Amino acid sequence: MSEFPVPVLSQEDVFNYDVYLFDADGTLWTHDEPIPGAINFMQELISRGKKVFIITNNSSRSTRRYVQKVTRLGFPVSESNIISPNTTIIDFCKRNPHFIRKGIYLIGNIGIKEALEEALDVECFGIGIDNMPESDFFPSTVKLEREASCVIVADDPHFTYMKLIKATNYLADPNCGFFVTNMDATLPNDSYILPGTGCFAAAICTAVAPREPTLFGKEGEMMGRYLKNNLELNPEKTIIFGDRLDTDIKFGFVNGFDTCWVRTGTNSVDDVNRAIDQGDESLIPKFTFSFTDL
Repeated sequence: MSEFPVPVLSQEDVFNYDVYLFDADGTLWTHDEPIPGAINFMQELISRGKKVFIITNNSSRSTRRYVQKVTRLGFPVSESNIISPNTTIIDFCKRNPHFIRKGIYLIGNIGIKEALEEALDVECFGIGIDNMPESDFFPSTVKLEREASCVIVADDPHFTYMKLIKATNYLADPNCGFFVTNMDATLPNDSYILPGTGCFAAAICTAVAPREPTLFGKEGEMMGRYLKNNLELNPEKTIIFGDRLDTDIKFGFVNGFDTCWVRTGTNSVDDVNRAIDQGDESLIPKFTFSFTDL
């Protein structure tokens, strides 16, 4: 009997797909160190004519800068191989330009700002430090700098109560779009628990309820829709490799892809067993695999 709660993807079956989707951190690399065997596996797939894509919830870099990192690590990819929330938001806004006519109130960082402004020719405002005044707070001190056609929430190390106030008031307009890059609760880190974009988004959701955001990461419909519409993939011939059950494996399940859990990141055998015991099919991978199995 296998030591793992799900079948190991065999060497014979691993090459039976046309399209291979990979999560990034925890799947292909950890702490900027490639997972053993990952580079060779990707090179083998490409040599066999397979389509390979890195699917990430990370929006902190433009695609161009992200490719610079990935190629520095040794992975043979180009910009067309990278799909992030930035990719899907940009595609959506190009198809729905009314969401960018007045500018974007951005709770995020310089990476996503550069990506959006370069691709959409739009002004993004709101990033950086925006603290409350040190004196007693008066609502009259809140000033909305300008109009916004949408609010985009991403990873923001400077998230504050003032930004929460501004986002809430922009979203009081029902025509203002509410877009979130991902709902990751935490960021990968061995030393500290680092709250992720999902925490900032949850605070805003509480304030603007019952409004719900449109999600552009692996948790929402938009990324799967983008893949199917733009990459012409057949879900039955597509497999996703990932370390997180609640994002990577669930993303594959929802979109009809085969799923393969790698044992190098966030979730453990105990987590898979727990999903099996609870009967949550969306979190149960079809296979497990190690790149060194080849």
